Amino acid sequence: MSVTAPVTNIARCSLHDGPGVRTVVYLKGCPLRCQWCHNPETWDARPQMLLLPQKCIGCGACTERCPAHRTLDENGPHYRRESCSVCGACADVCTAQAIQRCGEEKTADEVFDTIMRDAHYYRATGGGVTFSGGECLLYPTFVGEIARRCREAGVSCAIESAFAVPWEHIEATIPYIDLFFADLKIPDPEKHRTYTGQDNQRIIENIRRLSHKDTHITIRIPVIPGINDAEEDICGFAEILKTMGPAVKEVELLKYNHLAESKYHAAQETYHAFADAPQSDEYMQAMQNRLAGMTGLTCI
Repeated sequence: MSVTAPVTNIARCSLHDGPGVRTVVYLKGCPLRCQWCHNPETWDARPQMLLLPQKCIGCGACTERCPAHRTLDENGPHYRRESCSVCGACADVCTAQAIQRCGEEKTADEVFDTIMRDAHYYRATGGGVTFSGGECLLYPTFVGEIARRCREAGVSCAIESAFAVPWEHIEATIPYIDLFFADLKIPDPEKHRTYTGQDNQRIIENIRRLSHKDTHITIRIPVIPGINDAEEDICGFAEILKTMGPAVKEVELLKYNHLAESKYHAAQETYHAFADAPQSDEYMQAMQNRLAGMTGLTCI
């Protein structure tokens, strides 16, 4: 029987998350709780219901299908989470998609078949598949099996990971992965714990070990206003980066994503706002120049 894992989405024809045209496989479940995360629906590995009341047309179909957990009044739809089995019956009858079931157990065979539908695009553009999440490396057997089959089919594979997993999970995928995107979030371990739920010691050690393997690593730093963009943070990142091996090829600084609030409401999670707009190009360029000058690495 083919190995399975919880998947939230398979995004075909993506132009991000690696070179060329890509298929991005988002897996569900993450050991971190980064307060700026823009995929809060991927935190819990279990299926969950997403609520989008702004889409509701008031038809009442969901309350007829599941009156125990759905009600509708003049204030809109309401969801009673207690004892809900997340069967998705209410979502099945919601033509407006105001209710969505997030997370489906998929087999490696199913995902591989979806990936291979766009093989001609990968060959034409130098693209491939990227495993993301959540934390895709919570499922090394699943990712490794698909990546092995992709390698045999001539399809390039990348992984996006926070690396807050056992080293063995990473090691199992190395033979089949051409590119790792590794997150560094906050250099100070206690500050990292405050804003993500864990310190960064395992993360840094995992990236450092991987950086001495024969692979390609792009370090990604999500720049969060007031959290990790001060001079002391830049110096802290630089000190960490200078301990890395030759597999670290570049550092990518990511602008703050300020558009995820609706996803938090849909997933019934608490939203934390750090700014009401992303940083300017000039601000990001100055930070790139500063970090590149301190480390000798290419910063993009």
